[in-house]
Order: sequence, then structure tokens, then C-alpha cells
Amino acid sequence: MTTCVLAVHAGTTGVAAAAVDAAGTVRARGHHELAQHRPAAGQVEHAPDEIWQAVLGAVRGVLGHVDASGLGSVAITNQRDTVLLWDRETLGSPRPTVAGQDRRTTQVCAALREAGHEARVEELTGQGLEPGRAAPALAWLAEHEPRTWALVEEGRYAVGTVDSYLVARMTRGLEHVTDVSNAARTLLHDLEGGGWSGELCSLFGVPVDALPELVPSWGGAATTDPRAFLGLSLPVAALVADRSAAHLGLGCLDAGDASWDDAASSLLVTTDRRPVRTAQVLTTAAWRSPDGADTFALEVASGVDRSSEWLPGVREAAPELASLRVEDGVDDRLCHDLGERLGLDVRRASAPDATLRGAALLALRPR
Repeated sequence: MTTCVLAVHAGTTGVAAAAVDAAGTVRARGHHELAQHRPAAGQVEHAPDEIWQAVLGAVRGVLGHVDASGLGSVAITNQRDTVLLWDRETLGSPRPTVAGQDRRTTQVCAALREAGHEARVEELTGQGLEPGRAAPALAWLAEHEPRTWALVEEGRYAVGTVDSYLVARMTRGLEHVTDVSNAARTLLHDLEGGGWSGELCSLFGVPVDALPELVPSWGGAATTDPRAFLGLSLPVAALVADRSAAHLGLGCLDAGDASWDDAASSLLVTTDRRPVRTAQVLTTAAWRSPDGADTFALEVASGVDRSSEWLPGVREAAPELASLRVEDGVDDRLCHDLGERLGLDVRRASAPDATLRGAALLALRPR
């Protein structure tokens, strides 16, 4: 069998896994449902161990169809906003995650906004003060669960996004790493500086030492421990947030390339090696190459209905913009509407599973 990448996508309601060959063809798939828990109004959580068990279940589904000897590496992609805590030694978690859809931090964000911090947060991160991001969630935990937070400050508990938790589980706690596409959504990352911001960590009360090391999005960040990961000893060859993975899976590699995420109603436009600031549009880091260079993107999460507000800024920042790539299966009427409103040629992907394929193809890129 041709050597494949084992791609794992940890989403909000389930985990998908696939064996993907060098041509981007999916040879086998696995899937495992993941429960969302809603302990109170506006609160959305996952049980960390349920995430891990869902990963193992999805990977077992792949291994039921391919020989493990045909797998050459692992690529991890995940939804970006969920934040977790876990014990560095036991890997057990003291509490559920705070998921990206959670709105318990609305008052935290409002208080910071009223105190005049939003402009500085936007300057450093390219993002606004929004509920559902990691930094406000961690500030909420520090205030409402001080005993748990004390162990974060003491260094016993690690803090991270879903990818960093999965790497910790796969390596039996040996590695604590993440990539820039995940870090850029936390409100703790300095977009220009490229690392965790001491200023932002101080603002939100998060110890820098609790956060993962930032590593390139591909090129090898760790090796899985077979005792923890279904007998598999594989290099973790790619870490990338699912929005960036889907962008890559749709063939968006260069400046001006644009993709549409139907589930999130969002547009992503690559702007190459420079962060671009423009009104009505988020600026984010899309991925980091092994040489340390970041590729940036503009992200519009408000949908196409408000295109008249943000489209001029996007066109100024990315004058190469000419076409929009979408996954196969997006409604024909929506594709027509997108093309008409944005003045772009809409191109459908030639293959499904853009997120898994994008993560796998990233893992296959040269260092």
C-alpha cells in the first residue's frame, strides 16, 4: 500500500480520521461522535477524555480498513477556540473544556472593552474582544475557579487548545506544542512578533509558562507513543487549525486565494507573508513554515450579507483576488449568490474532505 498520512480532525460534534495518500486521495475513513454538554444557559463544554476517546475511536475506524504499516505520519487539525486544562503528569483534566460556542465570557469581554483595552488587543492580535476565545475563558476560570487556577499558576496544569491536548495524549505528556493558526485565535498571540504576548498574558492573567510551545505547522513536532496511541509510533508531521486546513485542502496556497466555509459562513483570503489591517475584517495567521515564516490571511466571519462593508477592504489588501473556492456540496443558489455579491468566479473543489486532505497534504510538504 502507498504510504499514507493519518489525518485527524477534532471538530465540535465529532472526530473524523482518514488515511490520505500523497495524491490527496482518501483511502479509508473513520468517525466517532462527540457529545456537547450544556451545564447552564450560554455554556458549552466537552469532557476532555471524551475528546481523546473519540480520536481513538475514529482512528480505530481507519485501522479497520488499512494496515498500520502503511501509515507514515499523523496530521492533526481541530476547531480553534476550545480551551483545555490538564495535569502535566497524569494527563487528567480537572474540569471540562470551555468550547468556542460558549458565551460565559461575555461580561469579561465587556469589562475589558469598557476599560479601553479592545483597541490594543486588536492591534496585537488582529482580533476583537469576542466571547468564545481562549483568553477570556481563562480569565473567567481564574475568577470563578481559583483553586483550579492556582495549580495552573504553580505549573502543575498545562493550558492549551485541542491540538496541544491531543499531542500531549499521543506522546504521554512528553510534548506541549501548538501551531500559529491555533495560537492566533486565543487573543494571547502577538501577530507581528510571532509568539505569545507577555502584555496580553498579563492583561488576561495567564501564565506564559502554562501555554504550549509554538512550532511550525508542518515538518515534525513530536512522535506518538505506541503505548498511548493504539500501537502507533508516528511523527506528528502537521498541526493546523481546521479553517486553515480546509483552505489548503481547497487548493488555496498563494496570496489572493480565497475559500468559503459554508458551516461557519466565513471567507478566508490568503495575504502571504504580511499581516494586513483593514476595516470589518479579522486578520489571522494561517500557518507557519519550518523556516519560521508566517503566512497570514483575512477572515470575514459575518457572512456574505454584509459584503458591501468589508469587500472594499479585502480587495485593497488582496488585489489578486479573482476566484472563490468552495467544497463540493455547497448549495448551487448560495454559490450563485456568493459569485454575484462578491464579483468572483466560484469554483467547486474536485474532491471532498477538504479539511482532512488539507491537513494531510500539509504534512507531506517538504521541510
